[in-house]
Amino acid sequence: MTERVQVACTAAVQTAVEHADDPRILEVTVDLGRLEGMWATLFARREQQQTARTRVVAAAWQQLIDRDAVAVAIDAVRARAGLAEARRPLDGRGAEALAAALALVRALTDRPGWTGLRTALRNAIAAGRAEGMVNAVAIAAERLGPLHVRLGWDIAFKHAYQSLERLDELWAETDTWLARMLDGTADDLGRILARAAEEGASREEMIDAAMDLLTGEKIDSVAFTIDWAMTTAADEGALALYQSEGVQRVDVITAGDGRVCEPCIGYESGSPWSTLDVPRLPTHPLCRCCYAADVSLSHFEAWFA
Repeated sequence: MTERVQVACTAAVQTAVEHADDPRILEVTVDLGRLEGMWATLFARREQQQTARTRVVAAAWQQLIDRDAVAVAIDAVRARAGLAEARRPLDGRGAEALAAALALVRALTDRPGWTGLRTALRNAIAAGRAEGMVNAVAIAAERLGPLHVRLGWDIAFKHAYQSLERLDELWAETDTWLARMLDGTADDLGRILARAAEEGASREEMIDAAMDLLTGEKIDSVAFTIDWAMTTAADEGALALYQSEGVQRVDVITAGDGRVCEPCIGYESGSPWSTLDVPRLPTHPLCRCCYAADVSLSHFEAWFA
């Protein structure tokens, strides 16, 4: 009984008690607590995809960061604040630090490596959507019975990913997520620069702090953006597949772990939903809910071993 399973079981029992008159409550309870078999594979694959894609995007991001450009941004903050090596404190100049941070990250779009970053993020979103399509078929197969053990996950992913090769809308989604990534990075960098200036940090100390944020092993804004973007893509991929197969009603299934929140449990309890009215997933960052529906597998024979 891991901590995650304990949380899932507790939530399952609470939901069962609160909705004891619902004829589908046993099904909901089982799904909430199920972290084995197909479900374990599904979430493990998602985590693996996100870890691998985050690594690639982070590497492309780090190629964009130039210490000299960072130094220019630091000098701008220090000049506006009247700072010198005498370490005079900065009073209420957080807005200037944020402006310098914004100028720095927005200038990244003009650097030669920007296309590589954009492509890496596009591929991550495509991988998320493809994995979501595979998840949808896996869930449908699970509902039909033991056929799910024959699902060739890697084969299915390859087919799904190739089907997205010419999907132009992925580039528009990529640019939206890139904008969020830049804004998040600018916010983080602005706070660091403002705090460093208020503490009277030297020029080199401020540059080092900025470089640690922008090129460290864990770039928070990049990792956060990839997680959210790929989860969103997976949910969109699953829903799109169900809709393309003529599905009219879908369920929302929670991951049954410690990240499950009350709204997500409510969406699950309110299932099934019309495909026109179903809540859009993910409900929030780090959400691990899935769409589930019954669908014929006849169009996906090539996905099964």
